[in-house]
Amino acid sequence: MAKADLKVVGPAAIFPRYFVSGGTAIQAGEPVHSVATYSGGEASANTMVLAAADTPVIGTHNFGGVANEDSKNVAAGTVAEQWLNVATPAPCVGRVRGKAEVTASVDTLTELALLIMDKVLIDYNSTGATDGGQLYTIKVAASADTSGGTLVYGNVHTQELDIVIDSRAYCLDVT
Repeated sequence: MAKADLKVVGPAAIFPRYFVSGGTAIQAGEPVHSVATYSGGEASANTMVLAAADTPVIGTHNFGGVANEDSKNVAAGTVAEQWLNVATPAPCVGRVRGKAEVTASVDTLTELALLIMDKVLIDYNSTGATDGGQLYTIKVAASADTSGGTLVYGNVHTQELDIVIDSRAYCLDVT
């Protein structure tokens, strides 16, 4: 089940984020972001969406945080227009916690220690949850320097990983 795939640990703020009608329904524990751009200081879109890609990528995604509640929906799988409360971790301090994408890669302290400080993303799998819906995990493979997450901690017993979000992942692309 996709519910509560991720959670925010430590310093965070709960922000109401705006969602338009028609987007994919959101469950508590799922990440949201915007893919808008700026032109002349104006955002091309002022809404958030359920992350349907590995996120956050610096310069591409404006990371909104992790849904703190389920969305109100107009139909099965489709969000109604609304403000949805989202937990937004303090940049470089608050953590996003989730299962490792590949749990066998973090089942010993030595393996885990080799991943600390790597730049990683939240993995998006469109049908990976047990209910056939979205599954969000923390990637264990280091990604590009533009990856907005830095792996800072993990638990070898639960195979959970903690990442902090780079402050630049909270900005829209500036051209």
